[in-house]
Amino acid sequence: MENNMRISLKEKLAYSLGGVACNVVWSAVGVFLIYYYTNVVGLAAAAAGTIMLISRIFDGISDIIMGGIIDKTKSRFGKARPWLLWMAGPFALATFLLFAVPRDWNDTAKVIYAFITYNFVSTIAYTAINLPYGVMIAIMTDNLKDRTQLNIFRMMGAFLMSVTANMIVIPLVKVFGNGNETSPRGWTITFAMLGIIAACLFLLCFFGTKERIHTEPKEKNALSIKKSLPALFKNKFWVICLITGAFGQMTAGLMGINPYFAQYFLKNINMAGLLGLLYMAPMLIGMPIAGIIIGKYGKRNTVMFGLIIGLAGFVIQLINPYNFVFIAVGSVIKSFSISPMLACSFAMLADVIDYHEWKNGLRSEGIVYSAASFGNKVGAGLGAAILGWSLYFGKYNSELAVQPNSAMNAIIAGFIFIPLVLQIGNVLLYSQYKLDKIHPQIMEDLAKRREAK
Repeated sequence: MENNMRISLKEKLAYSLGGVACNVVWSAVGVFLIYYYTNVVGLAAAAAGTIMLISRIFDGISDIIMGGIIDKTKSRFGKARPWLLWMAGPFALATFLLFAVPRDWNDTAKVIYAFITYNFVSTIAYTAINLPYGVMIAIMTDNLKDRTQLNIFRMMGAFLMSVTANMIVIPLVKVFGNGNETSPRGWTITFAMLGIIAACLFLLCFFGTKERIHTEPKEKNALSIKKSLPALFKNKFWVICLITGAFGQMTAGLMGINPYFAQYFLKNINMAGLLGLLYMAPMLIGMPIAGIIIGKYGKRNTVMFGLIIGLAGFVIQLINPYNFVFIAVGSVIKSFSISPMLACSFAMLADVIDYHEWKNGLRSEGIVYSAASFGNKVGAGLGAAILGWSLYFGKYNSELAVQPNSAMNAIIAGFIFIPLVLQIGNVLLYSQYKLDKIHPQIMEDLAKRREAK
């Protein structure tokens, strides 16, 4: 196989639409779902957080299963790409149902409904469309430059839509809810629209891309979850990607604190979208810049530099968390700081797939991605659960205009302190990622092996 499978700008843009599709729904879910559960539907914060944690564990398990399914999928469209076609409709339906909790049901019935619909979205629909979408980077091309660019296009599309979604959700809810941000009807219609938009974008991504790398393992190396998973845990670079991804998703899960922070620290719930904008918009500038720096200094060094610089953003916010200027400046710095990590994350996993094949003789794109995604899903669930539990134990009460100090401490912990600890953890972990140095030799060895077959 030739190590020069270049792809066009048009196809990279088409691929980015999948990231847009995922985040037109999922980023808004991450920021607003707990708020919807607590302030619109009336669920207890602890119950909402627990639902999300348990569901994310199921979700992670389904990722592993889905990874094995992808590796065994055979169709005229490939093994990962066809899932975008098959799951676009179910994903839209699941999104609608998630924000259609019957408000007049009793608390137990609401919890059961929330649990079922959240799992329909995350454990089934999102897993079956997002995981194959991520795998596509490794099988659309083996060119390292194009892989990095695909990841950057994906993340730029994702965060462009994250910014947009976070800005428009509350205004749309008010439009469809007669000016009331807690209108159940407003939330249901808004997310039904977002689900339909996501489905259309997934279809455009499907029709605009192509799989080029096709591997047919010999029977002695037949891919299986039982065989692939133990080998993965001996792959130190995959373990690093697993944990750093989990930490990153825990931070993302904690973004659900934004509406609370806006309401009680900045005294304006409408600023929740602006907080998302300030945190995400700079990434759209930072990721292309990161792509240039990566070409010169490598993925690991660029990521490390960004994360270390980002620590200053947390310090600035701690100076005065009630002052919007300090919060805004700190958010922008933090956003730029994680741009390199986002620009590299899926490209790093593609490199890990190459390393895994080189070391163990198994090329299992689905299992590698799904197992790492398991960590991401559990991380996101933990972030949401920590948020819900901290609000519960902090005695947060949605009916109070002024929250007790314990609730205010829980909000500031979710907004600043816990993400700060997670970022420090990622700095320490990425310091041990040294795959960049040996990857060229890996690709040369793999090319020779394939030519000899």
